[in-house]
Amino acid sequence: MNLKVSFLSSLTTPPKLAPSHAPEEFLGQVPDQEIPSPSPLLYLLSSGTIKAAFPWTFDIAPMDCYLFLYTKKGCGKLTVNHQIFSLNGSSLLFLDCHQKIHFDIAASPWEYQVFFCSGDNFSYYSRLIPTSAPLLMQITRFSETALCLELLLSVPSPYSFRRQLTISDLLNRIITQFIISLLEEPETLSQIPAYIKNMKDLFDNHFNEPYHLDGLEKLFGISKYRLCHEFTSIYHISPIQYLNKKRIEHGAHLLLVTNYRVHEIGNMVGIENTNHFIALFKKYYGTTPLEYKRHVNL
Repeated sequence: MNLKVSFLSSLTTPPKLAPSHAPEEFLGQVPDQEIPSPSPLLYLLSSGTIKAAFPWTFDIAPMDCYLFLYTKKGCGKLTVNHQIFSLNGSSLLFLDCHQKIHFDIAASPWEYQVFFCSGDNFSYYSRLIPTSAPLLMQITRFSETALCLELLLSVPSPYSFRRQLTISDLLNRIITQFIISLLEEPETLSQIPAYIKNMKDLFDNHFNEPYHLDGLEKLFGISKYRLCHEFTSIYHISPIQYLNKKRIEHGAHLLLVTNYRVHEIGNMVGIENTNHFIALFKKYYGTTPLEYKRHVNL
């Protein structure tokens, strides 16, 4: 499909925009690509970071695609099926665009990342979402989902087959994490001890800090053996393994979107020993940092 043509023809009323803006700016960057059908892959039709200010209003008729929208700052407003959703900071929206939708700004400026997607498997994924479930999930800045979104933005066009496989993998990971978050039992989450949640929050958002079990024991006033046992039983991975995984995931992201050297990235994510960083990277990605960067950018 030609996304730009489809989008412009789907506008039921002229968008309310400042004179300096064009309606198609809502889409971000639209690459030239041929999309085969049927195909098991998921495809990225457009992507970009949008910085919108009043006025910014769109009424859109059904389109044959899906949308991820991640709000970074400000607040947007979505109306669909007579329901209103606030698109607050750190919220990720997944939307089946085969329905009428209305977008507006609730708090200006509204900065968000937009990803229009297609693929036969999206219809299956969308059926997994409970009808009563919200269309939104909250994600932290350094979560796996947030990093996948950043990696999608960093894939250069034109899309080679290798790059298309990377895009499909990232989209699958994002939609899988989205559905898992919706299917989590609230009562199960409420049973997790506060100190375990706080420890995970430290690892998620401050992974570059130095941690050791004795220090965590002192911080939370809980035996380090109990901390390890409970964290592992809840998240199915030990605290240190989880911390290292977060560090390496963010290190992989920095490799692709910055020009920092390997030892600099190791220091930035909290692993000062470069050999240890390379060894951990190879453990999780099956290759060295430099080989990973070279292959992904092909």
